[in-house]
Amino acid sequence: MERKAHRVRDQKILEMIRGLFEAEVAFQGISKKYKEGLLRFSDIERWVDDRGQSLLYLLKERCHSLFRFLGTGPFHKKEWLLDLAIGSIFHEAMKLRENIYQLEVYRPKYLQYKLEAGRTDYEKDYMMQFEKIISRAEQGATEGMEETRSLFRDAKAHLLDFFKASAENPYMVRFLLEHHPLLESVYGEEGAREVFRKLFQNGFFDAYWVAGQSYLDSEHYDLSSHYFLKARKISPKHAELRPFLNFSLGMDAYYRNDYPKAVSCFHKLFPLKSDGKFKREYLRKVEEACKTIVSEMREERDSKSIGKARSIAEQIKRML
Repeated sequence: MERKAHRVRDQKILEMIRGLFEAEVAFQGISKKYKEGLLRFSDIERWVDDRGQSLLYLLKERCHSLFRFLGTGPFHKKEWLLDLAIGSIFHEAMKLRENIYQLEVYRPKYLQYKLEAGRTDYEKDYMMQFEKIISRAEQGATEGMEETRSLFRDAKAHLLDFFKASAENPYMVRFLLEHHPLLESVYGEEGAREVFRKLFQNGFFDAYWVAGQSYLDSEHYDLSSHYFLKARKISPKHAELRPFLNFSLGMDAYYRNDYPKAVSCFHKLFPLKSDGKFKREYLRKVEEACKTIVSEMREERDSKSIGKARSIAEQIKRML
């Protein structure tokens, strides 16, 4: 039960991180349009609102639920800081939203009124009030953009603490690899590389290794093969990696009924070092797969693959 609760919490944290990434990417687009003088109120509505329909509103609620009310773990300082940063982003964005609305809706009316206004004391006073409102909105929008950008920088810095503390959490590592394009959009290409260097001594290689092992343990052999292959590209001569890669490729081929390829991959497992790192349960799966292959390939008259599969099964039986 406790393990399931931790898994649910991990999933909520990953959803929160993805929400922060998506909100940051959306802000990048908003900031670009603002600099070009093309920003419209409609561009902001999906990004922030107070009715529960926007990226930032949902992000704020997820974060509060996790770090204020969930009650499944200690309230760490880094969590409090991240909750504070995200809450501050939301409230600053709401002020920015209001200023953009005033500039889009009321500034044109003010400029039109300025052309048509008379010179009575009442009209002059009215003009002065309008000028103050529009001036405050213009200044508020500019300062709001800068403050929001600064708050996003703070939140991204706090996230690095989460990443570093979660280097042994395979779900976090898998998330970062699976969402690598989004990670690059937020931190930049070099910044994304730096994230993995901060998490692991060997950077991407270690990340691919963790992800591959995680998918292997959950029997997603296509995905474990994918990440072990990526790791091999970085370190082609890494001896410890080789049996895990060949086992993953072999099991993936086996479940795709590509028996000759499966046997070829399983054959490359040997000689296998008896250092205990390659689990005995993997060998049992290979033995079982080879016995099935021998049985099902008899009618195909592929004597070479059948002989190899039988030999592998017998060799594993002696080892176990």
